[in-house]
Amino acid sequence: MERDGDSQRRLGLCAGCRFARRVRSAKGSEFLLCGRSELDRAFPRYPRLPVVRCGGFESDRGDRR
Repeated sequence: MERDGDSQRRLGLCAGCRFARRVRSAKGSEFLLCGRSELDRAFPRYPRLPVVRCGGFESDRGDRR
C-alpha cells in the first residue's frame, strides 16, 4: 500500500482531488482520469503527473486550493 507522502509526490494535486479517479487497464496498468475533463475540454483527460498547478482542483476533503 502506498503511503500518503509517496502518493502526493507521484501524483501531485491529483492525489487529493475529488475529480481524480484511478482507472486500471486490461493489462493491469493504472492511470489517473480527470473527471473535470468530462465537462470542460480545457482539462486533460489523463493529465501528465505530477500535477503541480490546476485551476479545477477541489480537495476531496471539501476545501479548495
